[in-house]
Amino acid sequence: MKHILFPTDFSENSEKAFPFAVKMAQLFGAELTLFNSYKLPYSKSNLLVSITDRMRKDSLDGLESLKKKVIEIDSSIKVHTDSRVGSFVPLIPKVANNCKSNLIIMGTKGASSLKEIFIGSNTLEVIQITRCPVLAIPENAVLGDIKKISIATDLKPIEFPEQLNPVFELAKKTNSSIEFVNVDRKEDNIFSEEKARQASYLEELAKGIETSIHFTSNEDIIDGLSEYISSEQPDLFAMLARKHSLFERIFTRSITNKLSFRTEIPLLVMDE
Repeated sequence: MKHILFPTDFSENSEKAFPFAVKMAQLFGAELTLFNSYKLPYSKSNLLVSITDRMRKDSLDGLESLKKKVIEIDSSIKVHTDSRVGSFVPLIPKVANNCKSNLIIMGTKGASSLKEIFIGSNTLEVIQITRCPVLAIPENAVLGDIKKISIATDLKPIEFPEQLNPVFELAKKTNSSIEFVNVDRKEDNIFSEEKARQASYLEELAKGIETSIHFTSNEDIIDGLSEYISSEQPDLFAMLARKHSLFERIFTRSITNKLSFRTEIPLLVMDE
């Protein structure tokens, strides 16, 4: 992992995610780009030029302030700033692509359910429009050591297994264990032999990492994952965002379905 992108709108949520971005840069010896954007107001007034200049200055000053904080924490981190005109979310994948980012780290507002972490926030939209892995940091997350990483899996074949590399890299860097979590539902109709075969394959992919597999039965995936997270308390939760996947099932559920979820746990979403 050579490059990390930290998009910020200078909000409280972004501020709380900032230490995680710095820690990841330290952990991997990666370069860190701090990104912010500003939208030009529509106006026929001559005041537009002065307003634009002020917005640009505020953006640049804010990024420079964050850059100084990074250097104060660790002067060995190579830090870049990127301020652009335009809509914040649509620009993030473009900046990530230009920087050849390996990870995007964003803050997100805490909520009472797994889906609600992203509803109404920028983070879900970024996950949907970028192929770069996204680490979402809830507002209640506490920066600490990562000793246990949990990965949700439906135990179906993975078309591009290399997409799991970011979480494997993180596990090796932090010397943490990985637990694959499968929520068994009758409607999934997967034979136990197939599940066992895929479970073994996942363990092979994670070679060199201490792994385990946790099976739980629940007809509701979110209920099953929520119960697992509440009882096992992993330091980081991860999943693949692919079509017809666990991620898609969760995030296409009705917003009215409010289930408990440990909002202090960072969520790493990788695209397949």
